[in-house]
Amino acid sequence: MSDQNIFLNHFSYTKWIITLLLGFSAGVLDVSFFYIIMGIVMWILYRCWKPSTEPSAIKCQDKAKEQAKVPHKVTDREFERLRYLQVLVNNSWPYITKYLEKFLRWRIQPLIRSRFKYLTNFHFFDIDFGNKAPQVTHMRVQSDPEKKQILLDLKISLNAAVMVNVGISKTIMAGVKSVKLEGTLRIILAPLIPDVPFTEAVNIYFPRRPVLHLQWTGLTNLLNIPGLHTMTERMIVDQIANFMVAPKFFTQPLAANFDMKNLPFADPWNALRIHVLEARNLVANDFFSKKSDPFVVVRGGGTVGKTRVISKNLNPQWNQTFEILFSDLPGQEIEFEVLDKNVQRDDSLGSCKIAVPHVLKKKFIDKWIRLDNVKSGELHIKVETLKLFSDRDKLQKVLNLNKRPRPPKSEELSSVALYTVIQKARGLPVIRPKKCKLNPLATVEVSVTDTVKRTGAQINSGEPEWKERLQFLIKDPRGERMQLNVLNQRNKVLGHISVSLSTLMAAKDMTMEGWFPLESTVNNSEIWLKLQLMILAPRIFHVKR
Repeated sequence: MSDQNIFLNHFSYTKWIITLLLGFSAGVLDVSFFYIIMGIVMWILYRCWKPSTEPSAIKCQDKAKEQAKVPHKVTDREFERLRYLQVLVNNSWPYITKYLEKFLRWRIQPLIRSRFKYLTNFHFFDIDFGNKAPQVTHMRVQSDPEKKQILLDLKISLNAAVMVNVGISKTIMAGVKSVKLEGTLRIILAPLIPDVPFTEAVNIYFPRRPVLHLQWTGLTNLLNIPGLHTMTERMIVDQIANFMVAPKFFTQPLAANFDMKNLPFADPWNALRIHVLEARNLVANDFFSKKSDPFVVVRGGGTVGKTRVISKNLNPQWNQTFEILFSDLPGQEIEFEVLDKNVQRDDSLGSCKIAVPHVLKKKFIDKWIRLDNVKSGELHIKVETLKLFSDRDKLQKVLNLNKRPRPPKSEELSSVALYTVIQKARGLPVIRPKKCKLNPLATVEVSVTDTVKRTGAQINSGEPEWKERLQFLIKDPRGERMQLNVLNQRNKVLGHISVSLSTLMAAKDMTMEGWFPLESTVNNSEIWLKLQLMILAPRIFHVKR
């Protein structure tokens, strides 16, 4: 064996020893799981960016352009295999599982308790993700210097026995005993900084929904709970699978002075107006009439919209409009699914997608798109970007533009977007549950016109922290109010506040921020809010210089 091969084998063996020692030391010292991840990331970046002795497939003059591109699709040919990445993942898995347990108990559990009134005493009993780590088969690293972020795409596969038992109060009602998951996990290091730890936060999500299969025990007991009886196993799995899919993402701060607003994708500042116009040459699903009853489902930005159903027509015209807010989180798409309305189950007539970055770059798209997975069918859509202004004087002009003649049965257009940041509260009356040892729950319910959104947080030290960002699209803000209620686990109001949107419009830059007094049975109850209105103007809107 040559000296070079002896050295390489020794070097490989040394890597194994160092990895094991690092894992053992981290456990003894109780090092945060995310600092272990940072070590993995730094090693990966070194492996990917160090000079290679092999000829590069990318020309030198194109390399800068290639690195500057932010990926919006994950394809096999773009991934690079890494020989030792799996070793690092295996040694980090015990710490990752401990963190996942805390994540379920302190992040997911309050959300479930706050969103279903019959699950206010819901909690996780046993959580054990086993010893089998996910298999990481491919990875890709790309940088975006302009936005000060690095993207890592990991193709992962997990097929393992687990034990996750859930229930109400003191009774175990259901559980998961095995998990099969396949998908692409994206890790974004952002924003990058010149000091240790070199990034302010680690952000994790799936650009597309992963394939998820769960083997349940006692699922029937869970579905018998009032309020859940209309759900199916498929619906529950869909909710779980979509929890970490874009535009949702999880952020773990690393820097002491981290501020969420520093993330380039923290808020959805991109407003799109989507027009579903018509379709042609659709597949006939009805055997007798040789027709279909088509409608379109529009998904994007965490929202779902549906057109009306047009009976017995293979060339339907809807002329309906949907408005969605998007962040700059990489990898987002607008999905259109054409369905045939049926009594029992709607049949697919095809689907298509448009990448959000493509729309933001073009500003306006009007095209026929071929439907996938069907013999024939095309969908005619039009998508336009909207401008956002903080000048209240432009509202009337936008309202006048929105009232222009439009097709019959078309929706009324939004003129403003309300951005809310709900940080924390203090001085609230706390009621601890009597039947179990769960921490008290504080739920925030925010309503504007007919839209109601809820989020929950467990009260650990007397002051709940939500750190939640909610957005509302509003047709006409004049005369409207934002109503905010803070509720306990029994849905009893702990405090409430009502803010006139006209008052918010009169504020500087249409923004109000700080502690707001709550009407409550306890004196000095307050909640920290940031409220901001933005005018939504179409592309044809011109600003006078």
